[in-house]
Amino acid sequence: MSLHLFYQSIFTLSDCFVTGFSMVLPLFSENGLLSRLTSIFLGFAPSFLLLSIGYEAVFYSALALVLMSWILFENALLHSSAVKNLSPYTRNMEEHIILQNDNRYLQLSDVRIPLTFMVLFNVAFFGTGNFASIASFEISSVYRFITVFSPFLMAALLIFKLFIPFMLVICAFSAITKLLQIPRLGCYFLVILLSDVMTIHFFFLVRNKGSWMEIGNSISHFGIMSAQVVFVLLLLALTNIYTTDIHVRSASPSSQKVM
Repeated sequence: MSLHLFYQSIFTLSDCFVTGFSMVLPLFSENGLLSRLTSIFLGFAPSFLLLSIGYEAVFYSALALVLMSWILFENALLHSSAVKNLSPYTRNMEEHIILQNDNRYLQLSDVRIPLTFMVLFNVAFFGTGNFASIASFEISSVYRFITVFSPFLMAALLIFKLFIPFMLVICAFSAITKLLQIPRLGCYFLVILLSDVMTIHFFFLVRNKGSWMEIGNSISHFGIMSAQVVFVLLLLALTNIYTTDIHVRSASPSSQKVM
């Protein structure tokens, strides 16, 4: 019995080492946009896979592919707008809307970025389970790290697992703001605006009749959307560690790509 516990503790320590080491490695990768994001996606993959059972590993891969497709789409859109034939006056006007920190002002067409971010953020929010109830998750997903029943540690591991898809979405969001040279704070304010609209929508869906599960789910969805603004702000500060030194080449009509 003691030998079994010894091997079990060895495997647990090795899983913890792989999880911690893999999340640090992206900081030492190349600072190119695609290189850094690929490193981030692969760096958080061991942590998510060790805490996953069943289809959740497929969800992580699908979400990473969707985020990479989003970045490639924005890059192609930026390149197509950069290669247009511009008159000298129009080019001169575009140079004047660039800020001193190499960012430009927000435009009406930039609304698509926070809107797409909100869609992907909510997909990551509810993609692997019901975030409103931790008890709805399979407790066996934490057995690779702990086998002794400890509700607080198990809940912390489950919450950590749920925050990994959020990290991927916000890293992609930060990379796109760098790619398009738009202020990330301005996009965050647009996210706040869209979150408030969704919060009002869920507020009118709150029920006081029906089963306890229906009433609890309606209240929890409203509470989650209300707290989403704070989650996004905290995760933006956290993901800034991974995305702050991403280098993006300036888009010019003579360049073939900007990543």
